[in-house]
Amino acid sequence: MERYKIALISDWYFPKIGGIEYCMHSLAKTLIQEGHEVHIITRGYPGIPQYSMRDRIKIIRVGSDPFPGQKRFMMPGAYKELYNLLRSENYDMIHSHGLDSPLSMAALLMSRKIGLPSVVTNHSLVGHTALSPALYLAGKLLIRNADAVIAVSSAVEKDSKLMTKKPVYRIFNGIECEENSCKATLPINREEKIVIASVARMTRKKGVHHLVKLAPALLKKHQNLMFVMIGNGPLTKKLEKRVKKCGLSDNFYFTGEIPRNKVLDYLEQADIFAHPSGDEGFGISILEAILKKVPVVAMNHSGVSDIIEHGVDGFLAEDLTEFSSCLETLIENPELRTEFARKAAEGLPKYDWDRIYEQTCRVYTGIINGKHQNRSLEQESLSESDYKKLLKKTDQRE
Repeated sequence: MERYKIALISDWYFPKIGGIEYCMHSLAKTLIQEGHEVHIITRGYPGIPQYSMRDRIKIIRVGSDPFPGQKRFMMPGAYKELYNLLRSENYDMIHSHGLDSPLSMAALLMSRKIGLPSVVTNHSLVGHTALSPALYLAGKLLIRNADAVIAVSSAVEKDSKLMTKKPVYRIFNGIECEENSCKATLPINREEKIVIASVARMTRKKGVHHLVKLAPALLKKHQNLMFVMIGNGPLTKKLEKRVKKCGLSDNFYFTGEIPRNKVLDYLEQADIFAHPSGDEGFGISILEAILKKVPVVAMNHSGVSDIIEHGVDGFLAEDLTEFSSCLETLIENPELRTEFARKAAEGLPKYDWDRIYEQTCRVYTGIINGKHQNRSLEQESLSESDYKKLLKKTDQRE
């Protein structure tokens, strides 16, 4: 397989913690192990060097200050830096991550202007809100600058096809299965407790508020429940206040933002994993729970539906009433928890990064070869016979 120079581009990268950050870094590590040259281009932060190395990946940060009054967009100078990088570094492939990343979308536009092959990975669903029509329209305008789209689940693939006629390839995200060396203990009294864990950014889209809503009814029947809410976000303080107001402080523990190794440690001490988001694009946290042999209850018709088979290796609920019922079933059946966890773990090889690397590289090669062919047709005046020979060679390659 050919070796490429690749730029992975997104605003969402460390020190920010989340699914895109983890997946982009894991893909970069695997690409480098296979002999490719990889740069991660992301936003800068005050006090963090512009250039650094992590796991042999060259990390380049552009800008450092957000546009006044908001946090998403950088000052114009950051996008100028990005453009100059793309022009000067002779990349073979621009791989943007996240339709909600301004750097990612700017890179697609710049790549088209410069003439560089590009692909974008769509990690999320538009969701069901009043803004959905506007978001689909924005997606159409942005994705048209890419040569192809990678969708991280069947649900995201379906969503992406509503926004583009370009090729859409479904390639799942993955998880590294190495042992976790750090062993952090949950700072709660677990004696005779059933721990229900959730890992998510504390936002309405992630559905974390539903767990607080469902808890009182579950606790009436099962007073030994402990809800461990792992993550941080704009809803954290509001949820903590609501828990306190309802007199449930002894049954909830909010971790705030913690490192991934501690997330995995906490999951290992959980009995059930609850993920009530109905708009989950994929769900790295689902794979993390499966890795730690924790049975999963999630919502159906999202990216999680590719990972869990309802009633076989976990539960997928159609609504919150069924979600609560599924939780209660697992609370009352420790043998079923064990069986679900065992069966779910059997599917983890599908999410190995070596497999994902091979699938992603096939997309790169197809785009790059197509681009090179298109350039040759644009730059050379071919006779009809020469053109037929070129098409024949292309068919033989495929």
